[in-house]
Amino acid sequence: MEDEDLSARKHHAAHDPAFPARREEAHARIVAALDGALRPFGYVLRGSTWSRSSPHGKSAVHLQRNRYGWEVQILLRFVTPEGEPPAEWDEDEMTMERFGGGGGEDPGRLAFLDVLEKPAYLSRTIDILTLEALPWLDRLHD
Repeated sequence: MEDEDLSARKHHAAHDPAFPARREEAHARIVAALDGALRPFGYVLRGSTWSRSSPHGKSAVHLQRNRYGWEVQILLRFVTPEGEPPAEWDEDEMTMERFGGGGGEDPGRLAFLDVLEKPAYLSRTIDILTLEALPWLDRLHD
């Protein structure tokens, strides 16, 4: 079901000449927050992906912009030394949906408008990433 409030805000943003600059401001905030959260865990930024390597493989946290320019999504990846995802993974990458508290929510999906208007959304995502997703992902390095 489409979020009517988000649909209305997208419509307004599409006609707002300031939105492209605001979108880049929101993106910069997201990148800064992720970088501040991931570096202490040993992740290094290259392009739009933070990665960490160990003898057991390479993990990555990738920030992907959606093609319509309204949001980004955080994707988690792990590749074994053989170049394969872990056996328990159904896909090559995972969303943060498994850490969203149920109901199909993906806390790694961030609308640019929400990042600017509701900073607690970004803070919540960073908390979930550092307290739940990264420890889970880092266990694959053990």
